[in-house]
Amino acid sequence: MTFETLMKTINNYGEAGLVHLDTLTALLNNTFGDWLISQGVSRVDLLSPKYLWFTVRGELKQAHAVPGIKLYDRFFVVDRDEVHKNPEAIADALKSYTSEGDGAYVWVIPDGYMAALTPAEKEWEQHGGGYFSHESICISNTADIDTRCRLEVLYEDTTLENVSCEFDVLAHRSVHYRLDKLTDENGEPLIAKDAPVSYKITSRDARVVVQGSRILTSGENSIFASFGTVMAWCPL
Repeated sequence: MTFETLMKTINNYGEAGLVHLDTLTALLNNTFGDWLISQGVSRVDLLSPKYLWFTVRGELKQAHAVPGIKLYDRFFVVDRDEVHKNPEAIADALKSYTSEGDGAYVWVIPDGYMAALTPAEKEWEQHGGGYFSHESICISNTADIDTRCRLEVLYEDTTLENVSCEFDVLAHRSVHYRLDKLTDENGEPLIAKDAPVSYKITSRDARVVVQGSRILTSGENSIFASFGTVMAWCPL
């Protein structure tokens, strides 16, 4: 897929007699919407038979001259008459904008539960004896900017007070947190064991991708173990 294909399709729509601008805009976004998002474009609008408006998912870093294209913060306007001979100039224009990353700003993991360790497991863990019941979250930031994330722990038991913490995820980096290792200001475990919970992760500055995972050990001498990995739910 290329911007040349996009521009040719616009011409084909026009030749087919579909001249209503709203109809053309809807057809373009229905046909190319997923690919445009992968290029950092939220949507494209046909302002007139001559001009295209590209809404960009990112801030203008440093404008540079692109023939036939006028750059603005979070959008640019394309003159079809000037760009039709070099449609890849649109890709060049997009290089002037930051990437705000893949994924979403809000993620929810509805099913959370950390089983308490048995006395034997606690002793084994203190001596590096292996992995026992715990949960983890993994967050990937593919954006060009750092972001601050907030983890909210939502208990089912109304006698327990919901808790939260914050942490940074650098640009083009990931973080991995064992939730049983998180502590409060007093050094105590942040999240209660043997309590059904949900997790909400909110990113302040960039879109991120979140994954949750769980290890559950059980049976005599913890001889049984199960491992589960689940993508968080993104409430769009």
